[in-house]
Amino acid sequence: MSEPILVVDLGTSGTRAALVDGNQVTLVKEPGGGSSWPSAICLDDAGPVVGTAAELCKRTLPRRYIEGPRRALDAQASMRLEDREISGVDALTLFVSVLRAEAARLLGSPPSRLSLAVPADYEPGDPRRDLMIGIGEAAGFTDVELLPDAVAAALDPDVSDNLPAGALVLVCDLGTNWTVGLVQVYGSHTTLLSQRGNAAGHHIDAQLINDLRERARDWLEPLLAAPGDPGLRAYYEMIDFIRQLKHQLSGGGEEVVDHLTALSPPHRLTRDRLTAIATPALHWLVESCHALVSERGLTLADVAAVVLAGGGARLQMVVPGMLDGLGFRDGATAHPLRRSGEPELAVLRGAARYAAGAAARVVPAERPRWQVEPLTWDIPGGVGRLQRWLVAEGAPFAAGEPVARVRTADERVFDLTVARSGTLVSHRSAAGGPVGPVMVAGAARDRGGMPLDAPNRRLHLESRGLWQLHADRQLLVECTRAPSVRLRSLLDGAVLGDFRPEAGVDATTRGRVFVDPDGRFCLVGWDADGWFSVWEVETGKLNTRFRDPGGPFKVLVDETAWRLATEGGSRGVGLRRRAATTLWDLRTGSRLERLSDEHWRRQHPGFAELSGRDGFGTTTTSPDGQLRADASPAPNGDPVVAVHDTTTDHELFRLRGSAGHQGRVGFSADSRYLLVNWESEERSLVDVYDV
Repeated sequence: MSEPILVVDLGTSGTRAALVDGNQVTLVKEPGGGSSWPSAICLDDAGPVVGTAAELCKRTLPRRYIEGPRRALDAQASMRLEDREISGVDALTLFVSVLRAEAARLLGSPPSRLSLAVPADYEPGDPRRDLMIGIGEAAGFTDVELLPDAVAAALDPDVSDNLPAGALVLVCDLGTNWTVGLVQVYGSHTTLLSQRGNAAGHHIDAQLINDLRERARDWLEPLLAAPGDPGLRAYYEMIDFIRQLKHQLSGGGEEVVDHLTALSPPHRLTRDRLTAIATPALHWLVESCHALVSERGLTLADVAAVVLAGGGARLQMVVPGMLDGLGFRDGATAHPLRRSGEPELAVLRGAARYAAGAAARVVPAERPRWQVEPLTWDIPGGVGRLQRWLVAEGAPFAAGEPVARVRTADERVFDLTVARSGTLVSHRSAAGGPVGPVMVAGAARDRGGMPLDAPNRRLHLESRGLWQLHADRQLLVECTRAPSVRLRSLLDGAVLGDFRPEAGVDATTRGRVFVDPDGRFCLVGWDADGWFSVWEVETGKLNTRFRDPGGPFKVLVDETAWRLATEGGSRGVGLRRRAATTLWDLRTGSRLERLSDEHWRRQHPGFAELSGRDGFGTTTTSPDGQLRADASPAPNGDPVVAVHDTTTDHELFRLRGSAGHQGRVGFSADSRYLLVNWESEERSLVDVYDV
């Protein structure tokens, strides 16, 4: 059962929060109803207040007001609330405590788990991460999780739906600070690969303020120079005024005109002036996008989406500037630039989506591996140090042979032995490191005397379509009859990517997955009217669409030449009628040749009904060379899979399928798992065994 999680995007100028309880997400709004809390604290006579209450307080008590307490944490500095000094940690703890209290009011009890979105430059090992965790704990949370804001924005459901597993996303988060992050999307395992940061948002505001002070020098400077509270109040009102003008102009129009005070002259901000001020920041943004992908030997063509997040994404010049700078065609429906209607909530939405999946983020206990048993030794005296391993991982050992040497706390040396022969599978402790009171290793028993017992089946999957083992042997590819394509984990069958064509399909459409000459998975689909479509699974792009009026009875693909063959209508008359075969170019959809020779495949041997890059076959050897699996029919006609030791050719075990099925076999890339695909006309099964 899942527990409620408070999700917080603690921004420099604005903070957003949501309460996630199972699949239900509730915004934690300010008492006044706003979805965003100003990141501000003020100390009034009754005590500290935050958010809009602090903004109202600053008019009467400006010296007790601070904005953006996270900046103090970044600078490792303290702030002053009149005569009181407060650290950034204490200020943020106070803010998070208020959010927790408001969440408790909504929930009926205070949540104990907190998920904090943190800046992308808070990389692992950064001491600020420990401070943020300490802030959550000090606010009353027992479990605190940190999520990079770039990862959260990439998971925003408003912009990231239909992204395939492994997709690369550029996230441009435009707040007070502008950051660009390169993110690889893998559901709960989404990762920030690299990032760049710039205080562009602050610089834009500073330049707008300088413009105002320059134009209003005669009447504004005396207000700012006033001693005490009046001068400080004028300073805060000037900042709020500029931000309000910028926000109004972001909504459209060529200019906005307003008054700082009821008696002050009007101040005009034009779209052209705001664009001129923001242009250097946009140039940096575009340059950073190019740099992050090129640093990894990639191009923008390898990026599935460019996500604009943060309040700065509303600026009118951002979208056209990015389209132009990144070489995307304005008005094209296929360009990857994405911005939601509320970009300032992108990080919160993505972080809430991540939190909603908490119940599925589990690390199950490792199952006993086939014919592998733990080796345990009690260390004399309870503690010691592993001097060295005497047998390497993967090496055999004889009964009674020492496999490791330890030194106890009183400086005595002992050899660790094993009673029977086997192979040392894994060192669970590092040489030179402490051990005790028990030391553990993993060993495989000598296969010479092993019984013919089958390993544990860890996974069973069923489909009405077809299964393929990805060429890298790390993913299962399910092609349903719809057709659609799902990428599944070998470990638990979880769907890591799901592609469903939105156009060019009907109830008669069928399809299979092939790999093009560039190594991309492609769905080749066809319907009863002879329409063929080719989609890239990773991007969802429709590459080709063409029609064979004859209607296909059989479809074959040559993955090397990237051609398709259809066997459809017939040529000739009477007894001399022959099936006609048409060859098509899958890159262009053009017809290449029409053949009537029934032996045409002798001249074109590369064509096949299934992908030649499929990791399943009737015979296969594990990548480590130790096991061989063969699928064949038994004498009674039922399918059988036999697994042999490649060194001795000794049969280790057999697996039997149901009548009417055909078996295919494959191994995972690390040789840990045997996969068996049982195929019939009605269904397709995959069993995964620990070997």
